[in-house]
Amino acid sequence: MGTDQSHRPVRVVVLGGGYSGLWAARRIARRLGGRLRSGQVLLTLVSAMDHHAFHGWTAEVITGDVRPEHARVPIDRLLPAEVTRLYGEATAVDLGDRTATVQTTAGTRVVRYDHLVVAVGSRDARDRIDGLRAHGWSVKDDGHLQALNVHLGEVAQAATGSDPAERDRLLTAVVAGGGLAGTEMAAAILQRLRDEVAARPALAAAVAPGLPRVVLVHSHDRLVSDMPPRVGDYAARLVCEAGIEVRYDHRLAAVTADGATLDDGGLVRSATVLSALGQDVVRLPGTEHLDHDERGRLVTDAFLQTAAPGLWAGGDVAAVPRADGSGPCRSDALWAISHGKHLGDNVARAVTGRDLVPFGFRGLGRAASLGVGRGAGELYGYPLVGWPSWLMRWVLFHWFMPSRRVALASAAGWLRRTPWPSRRVSRQGAAAS
Repeated sequence: MGTDQSHRPVRVVVLGGGYSGLWAARRIARRLGGRLRSGQVLLTLVSAMDHHAFHGWTAEVITGDVRPEHARVPIDRLLPAEVTRLYGEATAVDLGDRTATVQTTAGTRVVRYDHLVVAVGSRDARDRIDGLRAHGWSVKDDGHLQALNVHLGEVAQAATGSDPAERDRLLTAVVAGGGLAGTEMAAAILQRLRDEVAARPALAAAVAPGLPRVVLVHSHDRLVSDMPPRVGDYAARLVCEAGIEVRYDHRLAAVTADGATLDDGGLVRSATVLSALGQDVVRLPGTEHLDHDERGRLVTDAFLQTAAPGLWAGGDVAAVPRADGSGPCRSDALWAISHGKHLGDNVARAVTGRDLVPFGFRGLGRAASLGVGRGAGELYGYPLVGWPSWLMRWVLFHWFMPSRRVALASAAGWLRRTPWPSRRVSRQGAAAS
């Protein structure tokens, strides 16, 4: 669709302020900057939050290695003034009328579009386990991460004056899911609890051996089973050295105020139960008749278009075919950012009447941090562990942060730390090298 000045402006709406949505809006604004400034194109970003949460640093926010403000950046700082921001939740679309309905604090808004980018992402799967929503924790939602951070300090404070049995419960955490995210979070929570205990001499003198305690519940017979064996073996060794208990071939069955019940009926008394069991795709009403994959993701072609005219999709909500034909892209931050960039480029091409380009990103890598210098991951399919993996992750995360100013501030904060190895998680606690 062209932008002849004798016609009304082309309306482009992006739903979602996460990785794909934000990067799509930024790329469209860059490619169509002149048209935005002249009013030939109207670009609107719809976001449920007024800030962009960078989930890569979740573990480091828990341990205190990254300041919370470096993991969340106001969207107003990330987009040019010509982009309209609409803060609210997209609740439905009408593909026939080409409208999107948005629920804001001021009421319901209906936004018309010529091109609609659906990047509403996914949510932590908090309803898969009985009691998890009421009594458990998840960290993809930025508010939950902030609340968990406060909670870990509160349980340590409460443990200071409690009886031994209650102290055991307060200083025990259960993490469900032994993939990269769950293993990383288990290490981070153990580090944080040990730091909290060490900061309270009376509590440190009173805790029994083996506390704080973290139990990692995993349904497979080895950790990070979707990674090369070398990576899984390395992660398992570090987890064992740290003193994390792993319950292999078990599942979390229920969560209560008293702790976690496993599938064998056993109860782990715990004040903190965290789910790392994956995400559920956000279903957008009005798109039900379009093709979806078995996970509920919108099926797109190689250009990130759906079967509906003017409707594009990317990130966790979309099943985008890989360039090598090996199936849909994985759901993670790097793929979502790549989707967003390509969406922005192709929408700009469509607006200006140019040929679309197929998605060609072939992946890069992924990694988790199990303590400073202790990375577990892969790069282009090759396993990386230890310092190489940790440094790769550190560099990539800073490179892909949406704000260069915040990325530099974060990097400077890391570089001021001495000595880095003091943050490795060990059986002895926080101060082991």
